[in-house]
Amino acid sequence: MTTFYLRLAGPARERTPIEAEDVAQARNEAVRYLGRYLSEHPDFADEGHWQLNIENETGQSLVHVIVATVIPRSASK
Repeated sequence: MTTFYLRLAGPARERTPIEAEDVAQARNEAVRYLGRYLSEHPDFADEGHWQLNIENETGQSLVHVIVATVIPRSASK
């Protein structure tokens, strides 16, 4: 197992350590983490475009999971 770190992009976001076999498994854990985070902080989605970075122990980004809240142009105003 390898320790990877999840960090929500933005100022003062803490790194959350996770254990995973490889980057693919870390990515899957990141998606689960996002689901839990959004369940607990639903207003976070109002920030629009944001990302969760998967980093190694030195802080190098390995994968970016990007989420965007977009209102379609065809939506009623």
